[in-house]
Amino acid sequence: MLEMGRGFSAVRHRNFRLYWIGQIVSLAGTWMQSVSQPWLVLLLGGSYIQLGIVVALQFAPSLALAPLGGVLADRVDKRRLLIFTQSVAALQAAVLFVLTATGVVEIWHIMVLALALGFVNALDMPVRQSFAAELVPREDLMNAITLNSASFNLARVVGPAVAGITLALYGPAFNFAINAVSYLGVLEALRRMDPAAMLRLPRLEAHPSIRSSLSEGIGYALRTPTVLWPLVLLAGVGIFGMNFQTLLPLFAKYTLHLDADGFGALFAVMGVGSLLGSLALAFLGSRRPLIWMILGGATSFVIFEALLGLSRDPVAAFPLIVFVGLSSMLMINTINVTVQRSVPDELRGRVMALYVTVFAGSTPIGGLIAGAVAQAWGPPAGFLVGAASTTLFIGLAAWQLVVRGKARVELPGRPVLSA
Repeated sequence: MLEMGRGFSAVRHRNFRLYWIGQIVSLAGTWMQSVSQPWLVLLLGGSYIQLGIVVALQFAPSLALAPLGGVLADRVDKRRLLIFTQSVAALQAAVLFVLTATGVVEIWHIMVLALALGFVNALDMPVRQSFAAELVPREDLMNAITLNSASFNLARVVGPAVAGITLALYGPAFNFAINAVSYLGVLEALRRMDPAAMLRLPRLEAHPSIRSSLSEGIGYALRTPTVLWPLVLLAGVGIFGMNFQTLLPLFAKYTLHLDADGFGALFAVMGVGSLLGSLALAFLGSRRPLIWMILGGATSFVIFEALLGLSRDPVAAFPLIVFVGLSSMLMINTINVTVQRSVPDELRGRVMALYVTVFAGSTPIGGLIAGAVAQAWGPPAGFLVGAASTTLFIGLAAWQLVVRGKARVELPGRPVLSA
C-alpha cells in the first residue's frame, strides 16, 4: 500500500487531480485524431512523402516558436494561456471534422490544418511541460511528471484501440468529432482549478528583453550537463528513431497488410508499453540512478526497434511494439524528470521549451527522413536506419555523462544529483 501511495502521491493535490483527469479525457480524443489523420491521407491516395509532410507540418512550428512559448510561460498565467490554446485546438479538430464529414477534404486541407495545430502546440507544449510545477509541491514534482506521462499513454492505449474500430465502422470524420468534443474535459478541469492554491513565483514588474530571456535559458542548458546531454540524446532519438506517426501506418498497411482496426490495435499496444514505462518510473521514483535509466531505456529502444524492422509477421510485431513503447517512454520520461530536476523554477518555462523544441521540433526533420527512406527502401528500412542512427547518439551521451564523469549538477536549494 505504501508503494501504491508513493506512485500516486501527486493526485492528493486537487488542482493536479483535476488537470490529470481532464488530460486523460482530452488526450484520448487527440490520439483518435492522430491515428485517423494519417490513415485519411492514405485513403485520399497520398504518397509516403506526403504523409511525412503532414507529420512535419504539425510539429515544424515548435522548432522555431517553442522557445518563445517558453518565455511566455515564465511571464503569464499558465492556466489562462492553456484555456486559450486548448480552445483553438478544439476548433482545429472541429474544422477537420466538417471538411471530412462533408466529403470535400483534400490532402492540402489536412496539411494546412496540421500546420495550424503546430502553431498552437508551439505555445501549448512548453506551458504544459512547466505547469505541473505550479500544481504540486516540489517533493511531488517527479511523480506529477510521470503521472502526466502515464495519462498521455493511457490515452495512447484507449484512443487508438477505439479509433481503429470506429475508423473501420464510421470513417475518420467520426474520430475528428470525438476529438473536438474531448477538449471539453481539460477545459472544464482548468476552469474548476483553484488559482489561490497554485504555487507561483512572484513575477517581475519589468521583464528583460525576449532575446535576453532566451539567452538566459539556453545558456543555463549549455552549462548544465544533466540538461544538455539528455537533450542531445533526445534530439537524436526524435530525428531518427521516434518516427512512428510516419512509419507505423505505412508499416501496418504495406508490410503487415493490416486494415484500419489492425492499424489502431498496433498503435494501442504501443501505448500499453508506453503506459507501463511511465508507471515504472512513477513507482521507482528517485531510488534508481536517472542517467542509467536514460541510457538503459535508450539502448533497449534501439534493440526492439531494430527487431521490429526485421519482422514481417503481425504475431511478432505486436509484442515487439509493446517493448518499443515501454523502453522509449522510460527513456523520454526520465529525460524529462532529469531536466526538470536540474532547473530552477524561474527558468523552468524557458528550459522546458528547449525540451519541447528538441522533442517536437525534431519530428518534422525525422518525418521527412523517414518518409524518404520508406519511399526508397520500404517502411521496415525506416526502423532499421532509425535504430542504427540513434545508437550513435546513445554513445555520445554515455561518453559525456558517464565516461567523462559529468553527470553531476548542483541544483538551486537541492542536493547534488549523480549518475
